Amino acid sequence: MGAAGAAVARRPGAGPAELLDLLRRNPDFRRLFGASVVSLSGDWFAFVAVSGLVTDLTGRQGIAAFVFAASVLPVFLASPFAGVVADRVNRRTMMVAADLLRVVPALGLLVALATGQAWLAIACVALIATLSAFFEPVVGAVLPNLVDREDLSLAQTTMGSVWGSMLFVGAALGGIVAGTLGREASFVINAATFVVSALLILRIRGSFRTGPLPARATVLAHLGEVWAFVAPRKVVRALLLTKAGVGVANGIVGLLPAFALARFGADDAGIGLLLAARGLGALLGPFAGRAVARGDGRRLLLVCGGSIISYGAAYVLLPLTGSLWLAAGCVALAHMGGGAQWVLSTYGLQLTTPDRVRGRVMSLDFGLATLAVGASSLLAGTAVELVGLQATSWGLVVLAIAYGSGWLWWTRELWHGRDDPLVAAA
Repeated sequence: MGAAGAAVARRPGAGPAELLDLLRRNPDFRRLFGASVVSLSGDWFAFVAVSGLVTDLTGRQGIAAFVFAASVLPVFLASPFAGVVADRVNRRTMMVAADLLRVVPALGLLVALATGQAWLAIACVALIATLSAFFEPVVGAVLPNLVDREDLSLAQTTMGSVWGSMLFVGAALGGIVAGTLGREASFVINAATFVVSALLILRIRGSFRTGPLPARATVLAHLGEVWAFVAPRKVVRALLLTKAGVGVANGIVGLLPAFALARFGADDAGIGLLLAARGLGALLGPFAGRAVARGDGRRLLLVCGGSIISYGAAYVLLPLTGSLWLAAGCVALAHMGGGAQWVLSTYGLQLTTPDRVRGRVMSLDFGLATLAVGASSLLAGTAVELVGLQATSWGLVVLAIAYGSGWLWWTRELWHGRDDPLVAAA
């Protein structure tokens, strides 16, 4: 199956029946979906346990934000190279290798736990993130080649919701598992999920690319080709910069363990609840955003910009909440916006980017997002030690609202015009 299967995207709106139908008739998508489900659930199992571990070992409120930074910043550093590799080699082999290599640092977390070394736990998280740069963006690059064009909107929305749903389920269960069976169980489960994911990827029969491999060239030449494609296309540049809007405030996620432990007196289960609320929002957001956008590129851009603002607005209330459950509600609302703009911007890039450069464009998109998230996390982890949780949270909120407002003003000619900007750029 391929992206060229139809000229017009199917109108969104059907519910679970539409998704079940897609999973039933497209076994390759079903396997890719399954690989993402098991891998991401393991990641969030481990993150809950790691954030609790390093907080216990160091006694620092802001340390979990540095763990969060370690889970995203290496992706930015590896993304330029990973994108070139994704467009130069067999993408299936690349994804399987990334899965199997991630087993090693995943098991390394057991050593960090046994020796009580917080730095080793953070290093293992950073290495897992580096290897993830060779897997996560490739999912977005190969998806248009595994589903028909009329199914792409639903498929991308579903893959985006996997991240949220597995955060919802994985974080909640991860907190329970860490609290009952111990953190060792969380780390072992995480390692096992990478093996299962690799086996599912190997079973995909469809083509992971269309057309021949690009001519051999230096990394700089490959990146130059991407810039030559992106530079004259404002809609592509705009889509590449949407995720960073939520990213600049995403350091607040790294503070959620501090809110759970210090403000509400909870344990790993409390951390899991707040992260699960983040996942619930990220699960619902893509479907809500798809319903509002209704296949129109102008609406899609408006949702992307508005979602950045709504993300910040929901987090305004977090420092004012008096209970863990109210805090979870604020987190869920915020990440409905974050999930909507993440999935819609990725879908927009899939429509406007040819396969020959799609791996590099998706890696660039992922890298810019993780740079913003990582920098925000480092800022949050440092600021909370200086000015406290409340002031740090509100400072990040201001960044998100200002970014979203500026992005909407900059793109006004795209979403206010007569023509669909995604159709024009395709």
